[in-house]
Amino acid sequence: MSATVGQRPRGRFWDVLEHGLLRGIGFPLLIVSLVMFVAAMVLLGANVSEVHRSYARVQRVNDALIQIAMVNADMLRSEMIVRGYALSDDPVYLIWQDEAKTNLRKRLAALAAAFSGQAVQQADLERLRAMLHDHDATWDRLMRLVPVDKARVVSEMVAYGKAARRTPIERLLVKLQEDEDKLLERHQRLAEDQVAGAYRSAVGFSVLALIFGALGFAFVLQGRRRQRRRTG
Repeated sequence: MSATVGQRPRGRFWDVLEHGLLRGIGFPLLIVSLVMFVAAMVLLGANVSEVHRSYARVQRVNDALIQIAMVNADMLRSEMIVRGYALSDDPVYLIWQDEAKTNLRKRLAALAAAFSGQAVQQADLERLRAMLHDHDATWDRLMRLVPVDKARVVSEMVAYGKAARRTPIERLLVKLQEDEDKLLERHQRLAEDQVAGAYRSAVGFSVLALIFGALGFAFVLQGRRRQRRRTG
């Protein structure tokens, strides 16, 4: 008697579901579950792609920071080469000067590629090119003057240092570095937000897929049981 009483509400529950709005909804629920599961996988795939894109952006900024530091090093090296040539008259310094100038051109080309699409950095890079052109012209002239008038070369090098003519270039390099540091921070923060959002959405779709899948499976099983009872 108690078993019959216990089974009646559950039977009525399924009768209401099967003859009401939810009649035949089992397979559609399974389809919805499958769609949500696919959506979750797509979001996870997009998450992985965003991680790769974020790594590429971070790598580009890091490369730009390295090139900025090396521009300053190459500039100082070109000055040291002239000083060394003035002290020793060794022609090997002429070869080193050509190498330093070649390296500097490569640095600027790498920065131009890294700054593609960034108007502020591109404008600063053009200013840097002009400053470095004047810097190279000064020290190239001193290099050619070494065999002719070494005393004048020494005097002009001392005057160059006292006038702090390198300072504007160094300040511009610092500005470029700071701008790239800020850009790197923005890229990292944006990537973290996008990855976290995509992960939460994927988890949400996965949970809903499981819920709808369980409901759909339950409706399908219950429908088949009732069909067997009718045919039996």
